Amino acid sequence: MKTEKYSAFTLIELLVVIAIIAVLAALLLPALARAKEASHQVVCLNNLKQWAIAETGYVDDNKQVYTATKIPAGTPCASGGYNEDNPTWADMSDFYQCGQGQSAWFNALAPYVASHPLWWYAAVENNGIYSYNNDKSIYKCPTAVLDQDLNPNIRVIFEFGQNSKALDGYPTNELLKSSMVLHPAAFVMFAEVRVLSTEVPFYGDGTGSGNSNNLGSPQVYSTRLSSRHTAGSVIGFNDAHAKYYKYSYVCTNEATDTGAKSADAGPSDINWSCDGHPIP
Repeated sequence: MKTEKYSAFTLIELLVVIAIIAVLAALLLPALARAKEASHQVVCLNNLKQWAIAETGYVDDNKQVYTATKIPAGTPCASGGYNEDNPTWADMSDFYQCGQGQSAWFNALAPYVASHPLWWYAAVENNGIYSYNNDKSIYKCPTAVLDQDLNPNIRVIFEFGQNSKALDGYPTNELLKSSMVLHPAAFVMFAEVRVLSTEVPFYGDGTGSGNSNNLGSPQVYSTRLSSRHTAGSVIGFNDAHAKYYKYSYVCTNEATDTGAKSADAGPSDINWSCDGHPIP
């Protein structure tokens, strides 16, 4: 009776196969990472486009007046330690209980995007804060990684913010109206906010606009603009389109007494001010 013989891999052959797999993985993994990041950019493009569309709906319903970028200090029911750039969940609940802060973009625009206003997460839903921090939503960027100094269970961490320099040069109490916007297709409405202090590129000294107090704020300008999407960011505009830009195109270094400052680079297609002048 003839016995069949079975061949097996030799050690050399096995090592060759492992080496080939390692080479293929080294070639494929960066491509997969790039594809994943590209999909994250698409999510943010859609989110910021939706926020911009929501703003146009709100303006039409409110006598051509835009939403507020934040709930300002001095608002009734604000706690003694309230910081308008770093609101806490407790602040959100307090403002809701006394009927304040409803014109801030993160509260006013929610009905236009079939979402919940931020006060809802703090004051209504039992697990609202956990839901905001962990669920996918129009408030979130899938690429964002929070700084270790940020506590999202205490502070509301914004990954998108509204343009804070629209009324540059106007009186403090001025309201932004659609008639003030000279170049709707270039006027920044929303953009991505830095939430990681070690994120690069960033044109800041790390002690002023780079510290944790300026991370995750409800308003944004070049000093707080994120570069988390392959050294760039997504911006949503007043005419309800959104586009990706390299950080170096949007921002420039500006010498100050304390070091470097991330300033408006002044490209014609990106206006932070409503009348189009570069922010000094």
